[in-house]
Amino acid sequence: MAAPLLRAGALCFGLLLGAPAWGAEIKPWSGPATPRLVLKSLDGSERDLAKLRGRVVLVNFWATWCEPCRDEMPSLQALRETLDKQPFEILLVNFGESEPTVTRFLDRLRLKLPVLLDRHKEAAEAWKVRGLPMTFLVDARGVVRFWTFGEHDWNAGDARKVVESLVAEASRGRR
Repeated sequence: MAAPLLRAGALCFGLLLGAPAWGAEIKPWSGPATPRLVLKSLDGSERDLAKLRGRVVLVNFWATWCEPCRDEMPSLQALRETLDKQPFEILLVNFGESEPTVTRFLDRLRLKLPVLLDRHKEAAEAWKVRGLPMTFLVDARGVVRFWTFGEHDWNAGDARKVVESLVAEASRGRR
């Protein structure tokens, strides 16, 4: 039991040392091909990233105990609302917590975003998540294009501009 708690603490501590709040750099992805992402969502359905081709997808790994994760959640909700009716989706991937814990958290914040449960942290392992929050931007072809480690105001500044550029690209491809 102590090892998972130490690992969770190390993730959060790594975040505090590794990335500034509200402005961590969004970097072009130079890693391997887009990992598979198929998980159960809170509503009980299975969500598959591959089935979202044609849409830009923001994949955000987070946990309820992670303060920077909690702080950026309202901006993710605002971004989703701003880009309503656009080829854009957000998938929040919870890092190893129980369904009741996640549901209580979302109810308190009144968030209406799709949440996938990574109970055994296998998706986080496949995506090489080393701290929270960690976010990946997947283009309409299903290719990871950008990633970032740390908290962002996703509905403003450079973070929003990067998302909007990918959405514009996806929209041009639909014509």
